Amino acid sequence: MMQLRRIQSTLFIAFLSALFLWVAPAYGVQIKNVAVSKVTPAAAVLVVKSDVTADVSVDYGISPGIYTLTKTSGAQVRHEVVLDGMTPGSTVYYRVTLTDSTNPASSISLPEKSFHLTRAVGEPFSYAVGGDNRPWTDTTVQPAVWTTIVQQMAAENLDLSLSVGDIIYGTFYDSLAQNIAKYDGFFAVTSPLTSSVPLYPAVGNHESIATASNRVGYEQEFTLPVNNGADAVTYGEEYYSFVNGDTRFISLCTELPGQEGLITGNQLAWVQQQLAANTSKWTIVFMHRPLFAGVHTTDPWMNTGNTAGQQNRWDLHNLFRQYGVDVVFEGHEHYYHHHVEDGIQYIITGGGGAPLMTPPWPLAGDIFSWSGYEHVKVDESASSMKVNVIDSTGVTRESFTLGTPALGLSQTRIYWATYADYLARDLSVDYKFSNAGSGDATNLKAVYLTATNGVMPLSATPVSLGGLGAGSNISATYHYSVPPGVLFFRAVTYVTCSDLAGGSYAYPGPAPA
Repeated sequence: MMQLRRIQSTLFIAFLSALFLWVAPAYGVQIKNVAVSKVTPAAAVLVVKSDVTADVSVDYGISPGIYTLTKTSGAQVRHEVVLDGMTPGSTVYYRVTLTDSTNPASSISLPEKSFHLTRAVGEPFSYAVGGDNRPWTDTTVQPAVWTTIVQQMAAENLDLSLSVGDIIYGTFYDSLAQNIAKYDGFFAVTSPLTSSVPLYPAVGNHESIATASNRVGYEQEFTLPVNNGADAVTYGEEYYSFVNGDTRFISLCTELPGQEGLITGNQLAWVQQQLAANTSKWTIVFMHRPLFAGVHTTDPWMNTGNTAGQQNRWDLHNLFRQYGVDVVFEGHEHYYHHHVEDGIQYIITGGGGAPLMTPPWPLAGDIFSWSGYEHVKVDESASSMKVNVIDSTGVTRESFTLGTPALGLSQTRIYWATYADYLARDLSVDYKFSNAGSGDATNLKAVYLTATNGVMPLSATPVSLGGLGAGSNISATYHYSVPPGVLFFRAVTYVTCSDLAGGSYAYPGPAPA
């Protein structure tokens, strides 16, 4: 039996070694987790966790291989090392050296890693969103597909990542040690990502923070911003906000003890204050349970017979609408679902590895749904936010861009389609509609045609042209009755469209009454 344990331990060591691309002595000090956390314009916290009490040294700088600063932390298992003194907005390169506190001869240095400090306003950046990657059963072992998704995200040159919760399979009878072991299993998979990309989670129901040991485990294993509300002492890290570039990110907790499935009380007051004071171009909310399109029918927001839950659901949505929230990322349901309500994009991204579910039957406001393993990648700038939903095989399942469309129209061909049309004086004109703006156009319609010199439009209006993505174009053909002898005429096509947030546009202007 002792021999079996020894073989298993050796295999686990080999697995972690492969993740960090270094070879360590079979029984030397080992890394459990390296995670960039709490990134600001000029500083960050680097979490380093080992299997034994160890001393940590972090050499870092803003050029590859050139380390101008060093921070140390001694005689602990989990270290939070503050890396500061850097040029705001720079890329930070760092190297971790770990030494067994009781055996200084046992020491390892990890290969150089890097991360980017908080972006400045106007500076583009990218982030990923995923969640519901928890195991299928009460175990520390993460689903295999989550490893694949983590590898995808690690290759996407991200600045940060968000989790919509259900990170582990916590239970209400977990001891603190059992709970921490589950997070160790999570970070054993995610460290290749979190060593370069800070992860900001929202609490899921499977984190089971209603019990003291689980809440302590969650707060201990993640180093997060702390909210400044009335719950700062009790639930400071369970909900919080931060800014990167042109985006305000707000993490809400649908799992506060006694308030499960709701955003109410101190947290509701806090989020209203955050939204009212927000000046960022984009506002992103992420939380575990969804406001729309859920299949957990006993949840307060999904249970139509739960009066308090329904009131809270619409109070929260109306707050998002009042203050211009752009996207709400959610989980809890193990599928992908895109719903639009009052111009707000509600996205369930619950395909991280937990058992898949069947999305609900489409209703008003539902755009796209799919049951499969996936994550969301967002590329953001001051003028646009491009969202791609990428499955575990690398296929993009949905793509859309928030921003302002800019329509254009050009004639590409003028012709008599047939001899019969020539005799009937039915002239065909091909047009190209283009969108040179920063956002997708929806509900594109040709609403009015007009022409000069006695020419009369034959094509009926309005004509639906569907959607037109940013940077895309589509073609359409319209017919005009041209009197004999007319050689030249001017035609005008009036077009309307919406952006994804529900804004309306008219090109080249409002159509004649």
